[in-house]
Amino acid sequence: MKIHLNINGQQAGPFEATKVNEMLSSGEIYPHSLGWVKGMETWEPLSSSVFAQVGVQVSLPGIQTLSNAEQQFNSGHPKVTGVFSMGKSIGDAFAFFKANPLGSIAWPAVSFALSPTGIGAFLIPLTGVNFLACAKRYQMSGKKMELTELFDFSKALEKILGPIILGFIIGLGFLLLIVPGFIFSMWWSFSPCVQADRPELSFLDAMKESRIAAKGNWMNLIMLFFVLGLLQILGTLCMGVGLLVTIPIAHLALYFSYAQCRDASV
Repeated sequence: MKIHLNINGQQAGPFEATKVNEMLSSGEIYPHSLGWVKGMETWEPLSSSVFAQVGVQVSLPGIQTLSNAEQQFNSGHPKVTGVFSMGKSIGDAFAFFKANPLGSIAWPAVSFALSPTGIGAFLIPLTGVNFLACAKRYQMSGKKMELTELFDFSKALEKILGPIILGFIIGLGFLLLIVPGFIFSMWWSFSPCVQADRPELSFLDAMKESRIAAKGNWMNLIMLFFVLGLLQILGTLCMGVGLLVTIPIAHLALYFSYAQCRDASV
């Protein structure tokens, strides 16, 4: 069965499974690269069991499957260790916003509308992670965001409870002593990004990977948060309406920072 691939945001193929295996072996593509075969509803990573059934082998020498990455992770040898460029992160965020303006504005608008309600406490974290998942799909396959994707309830418990617990821990750190809160913010700022990128991981594992990714990016994260903070001030000065632009840009910039670290580590 012929396999279509997404390579650097462009559709390529179709290819035979043997060719895909060669490309995996040479590093042209990766286990997290997206593929599609006839009969599939959506594009999926090559590590999916669907591709194993047609002969794709992601466990070739030198290539990590997701399970191998988790084993490496637990043994102290993380997968995500790259360094990100703040300028590229913000540039990628603006590019996504420009290509998906309606969905990007809808996310903070929905959050503002839900915040006074009891259900908002549960749906806001969920839609936040789902919004980042839309950014991943766009980056990997060029698929534009659909509004219904904000309300994807797969892995809902992890998406909802994880950010809530994380916010509580960080808030407690700032309440007791400012320094622990600051450190926790640095460690776990990528956690929702990891959830969006690798939904098969538990939130605790997402926190671990976030801490590893942040390890070599402390100064970058400080500068990124400073610039994004200034961006929020600018959005507030624009009669508050500007926040519908600056909030999603900030959220997206954090995801694309994580994505750079991920891709540089493969």
